Amino acid sequence: MKKYLLILVLSSLLISQEQDLRKKIVIYKDSFSVIKEPLSLSLRAGLNPITFSNLSQNVIDNSLFLDLQGATILSQNISHNRFGIHQFMKKNIGASIELKPQSGSSIQGLLLDYNDKEIVLKTSKGLSIFYKNNLEYISLKSSEVSDKFSPEIEWVIQSDFDQNTNAEVHYISSDFSWNAIYNLIIDSSQDSSATKAELTINAEITNNSNMNLFNVDLSVIEGTIPFNSQSNISNTLSRIATKIEDAVKIGDYYSFTLGNDINLKSLETNLYPLLAKRVINYDKRYIFRNNERDQKDEPLNVEILFQNSDENNLNIPLPSGTINLFEKSQDGSINMLSKNIFQASHKGSLSIISAGKSFDINGKRRILNYDRQNNSEESTISLQVINSSGQSIKVKLEEKIFGDWVVKESSSMYIKEDANTIYFPLEIKPNSSETVTYSYRKEWK
Repeated sequence: MKKYLLILVLSSLLISQEQDLRKKIVIYKDSFSVIKEPLSLSLRAGLNPITFSNLSQNVIDNSLFLDLQGATILSQNISHNRFGIHQFMKKNIGASIELKPQSGSSIQGLLLDYNDKEIVLKTSKGLSIFYKNNLEYISLKSSEVSDKFSPEIEWVIQSDFDQNTNAEVHYISSDFSWNAIYNLIIDSSQDSSATKAELTINAEITNNSNMNLFNVDLSVIEGTIPFNSQSNISNTLSRIATKIEDAVKIGDYYSFTLGNDINLKSLETNLYPLLAKRVINYDKRYIFRNNERDQKDEPLNVEILFQNSDENNLNIPLPSGTINLFEKSQDGSINMLSKNIFQASHKGSLSIISAGKSFDINGKRRILNYDRQNNSEESTISLQVINSSGQSIKVKLEEKIFGDWVVKESSSMYIKEDANTIYFPLEIKPNSSETVTYSYRKEWK
């Protein structure tokens, strides 16, 4: 049987996108995107079959439509290849393969595994793992090489006269995703209740598609678009397009434009600035959280807080994402403190970032007295915080009490946060400690 040679040139895996100067992609948090691609059509009078194959492999079929004026679309047909390049290579596990690193000579062996990042071969030297980004090409002999590895759409268009016209292909794909990446650098060299921090926000864009995209007009959306069923996708696409144009005015979603000259290579992840770098004020506090029956000794949790307000150089919609917390020491070095999920922050809200547990700030909780009767109970609690650091600190002693309760006595001012929570705000001087005692009473029928 005649063999065909499949060669993958990894520097340009699939379709060239040089003609896509004004392709528009809008990426949503639900790992799907709306793609709009302009086309220049030369139509003759009569019937015109038009074929278009520059599609993502994970295009949602019934989201595809052609925005065309001045002619009539008589039919639309989508054909899918049996398998993509990834599935093809998986099917040929055990086959003889040759690959060429970017530096060095070509290597031959048996294909053991193929994934998004790596190729595993059995060679004369044993097991070898190669990163795809470091390869020039892969060569595989097979009798089942497909003519194409991407979907193809064909329209039959009727035109009343010869004309050159512009159209735009719209479709939804699940091959693109984005996430907001925050870097917050706090300055520990300042000893004040509201210190300075530098906040940078980037958009992490991942292209999991089979397409290399160049000169793309790229936007990202913070918000959730519901898909009730596959049959409603075309109507949903129209509503999405409306909201993109007027997102801030409608208020349901926020659109962030990353640029109109963005390059998105296949199987790559890139960072682009989402919002301009800002210097903001932050607060740092230590939290000692307990339930009513707890008795424990442990280091306090550390939290970093900042207001999303005009006064704090913000007052902007901050999308959900990941936040990396760093600290700038007095010697100028920057060290990482934590990595956390960042909850979306609307204008005027307070953001709270966990920074782990403190080594020098410790809490002790003791139940000094507990008296339970048939229809009531009373308890006396002691809370002590020991500050072994050389700085003044803000502390929040948070207590959970459940049921029908009332605080009878307290050695310190407290705030009732909700039906089950009170807390004691404290400021503790360097190398000192504070103790709070309080009693509560519960009653029931």
